[in-house]
Amino acid sequence: MLICRSESLASVESVKAASDVYCPFAGVVTEVNLALEENPGLVNEAPESDGWFAKLKVTDAPREEELMNETDYRAFCENADH
Repeated sequence: MLICRSESLASVESVKAASDVYCPFAGVVTEVNLALEENPGLVNEAPESDGWFAKLKVTDAPREEELMNETDYRAFCENADH
């Protein structure tokens, strides 16, 4: 499945809301983390290891300066209107 840049890759749900997870680049999905079906909490418990959504083969990578590092992303989240 081809995913375009800024297209929804996944959806996460909580008790109060559902939100889309957007892809920062274009690519082809090569694998989906089926473990999330049985244990969706992995997204919160282990986001940098077992909580991944999908693996993609990148077809159109953004320039590095177009992406946020962890520090910038945390600041973005803290300042965003939620």
